[in-house]
Amino acid sequence: MNDAPNKLPFNRPSFKLVVVSTQDGFIARYSGHPPHDWASTEEQTVFFREVDAADWGIMGRGTHEAVDRPERRRIIFSTQVDGAVWRRPTQLWINPEQATLRDFTAHAAERHKFEKGLILGGTGVHDWFLAQNAIDEILLTIEPIRFGEGLPIFSTQDPAGPEKALAKLGFTLKEEQTLNAGGTRLLRFVLGD
Repeated sequence: MNDAPNKLPFNRPSFKLVVVSTQDGFIARYSGHPPHDWASTEEQTVFFREVDAADWGIMGRGTHEAVDRPERRRIIFSTQVDGAVWRRPTQLWINPEQATLRDFTAHAAERHKFEKGLILGGTGVHDWFLAQNAIDEILLTIEPIRFGEGLPIFSTQDPAGPEKALAKLGFTLKEEQTLNAGGTRLLRFVLGD
């Protein structure tokens, strides 16, 4: 007789982190600094293509409040809520300290299918998914600018730049392309080989 608890299998959605950074690896100068203030038109085209293709976008409260879009399906991480709360029919607010990946994906799937999740930031949300080992792919746009300081992609990031930082975390570069004459680069990483 099997003594293991009877658990239903968990069909985890795929999660893609879509992020734009500076050459020195920063995603913003400060919390609430939106990428559309400094990112190229080409990066924004890539970003919105990915948003449209995803079932759910996942972000922190600051990212959500910087660009509130009531019509978009969003999961908003916030320690200011207790558990999981639907604030709009399309927006689930969840406390990441009180929920597991399985919990919130199942909760969101009650409203709309959840096969493709898009991780949209900020640093704390990136860190949470990294700790869960739940980032399957990273689509990184690197703009040819430097902030010198600001919010990194991951809080443990070293100053070696975003490409080396992702390699140290176990992500492998699979594709690279130049998006414009200014030197904006789009890189696709996957976890492992």
